[in-house]
Amino acid sequence: MPAIHTSTTSPTRRLLLAACLATGAMPSLLHAQSSSEVAYPNRPIKLLVGIGAGSTTDQLARIAARHLAEALGQPVVVDNRPGAGGTLGAATVASAPADGYTLLFTSSSLPTFGYFYDQLKFNPVKDLVGAGGLAQGGMALLTRANAPWKNLGELVADSKKRGARSITYASAGIGSIAYLYSELLAQTAGIELLHVPYKSSAAALTDLLAGQVDIVFDGATTAKAQLETGRVRAFAYSTTERSSFLKDVPTMQEAGVKGFAQRTWFGIMVPAKTPASVVARLSAATLTANDSPDYRKELSAAAHEPMKMTAAQFEQLVQDDYHQWGAVIPKIPKQAN
Repeated sequence: MPAIHTSTTSPTRRLLLAACLATGAMPSLLHAQSSSEVAYPNRPIKLLVGIGAGSTTDQLARIAARHLAEALGQPVVVDNRPGAGGTLGAATVASAPADGYTLLFTSSSLPTFGYFYDQLKFNPVKDLVGAGGLAQGGMALLTRANAPWKNLGELVADSKKRGARSITYASAGIGSIAYLYSELLAQTAGIELLHVPYKSSAAALTDLLAGQVDIVFDGATTAKAQLETGRVRAFAYSTTERSSFLKDVPTMQEAGVKGFAQRTWFGIMVPAKTPASVVARLSAATLTANDSPDYRKELSAAAHEPMKMTAAQFEQLVQDDYHQWGAVIPKIPKQAN
């Protein structure tokens, strides 16, 4: 019989083990311990955001984190990892342990990363998988209040008169939503804009207000706040219908740019090898959050709406957008990249 080492086992624990062996209870005890060990979640969860603090994405992530924490029964901590248009944060999550404790709060720019960054060490649409939708909205095209153009038509006409790249736009980097929408605007309106990248959308807005750049696409949250201060002018809103939060801002169609209609979306993604049971748990948590009146109220205050999607539906959205942008991005001038 093998020796039993008891130097680190308390007398109470030795008695408990002996009793379990005598009564045959050990298998059930071990099973209960095993079930407890794999229960998800049983510790705090990290929610990575690839955009800097103060941005619309960051604000929405913090709202979502509070409600996901309620649904999951564990703290959900926001961790900003800005840079390279959001790819740094996505790369961190893609290489993280696939255990559900490192999540990515992502936006509709993620499906485009692979088209812009040849040196990526991960595939955004293969190494990450959707776990649920959380919010949706649009982007407002802003300029400073004292800009020479009173509407989008005047800006487009001025760009055509002055020539290619005479109008500058800011973004949080190549592949960011502001970048994509600006280049799509250029293609749709038949002009060429000069790209000025920043590390965060907050920094881009700062330089817009200072007159260092001409235009920027920003979330309705930021647009609403800046419009109320009188420091910016809004040319247009990106979706097919006017925003209930920015009722006086025309759609792109109304502003004269036919064929431009884009909505932004936000949700969570996890490493592709994350167990299906964990993805299902996260998916259920996003559905619970979307159904919460308090969550909807907070989103409304941030000028966004819920986006109730299961993990499978959200993953399909990511894949659909990947193919959609594949028809647009190759036409972007090399100078913009």
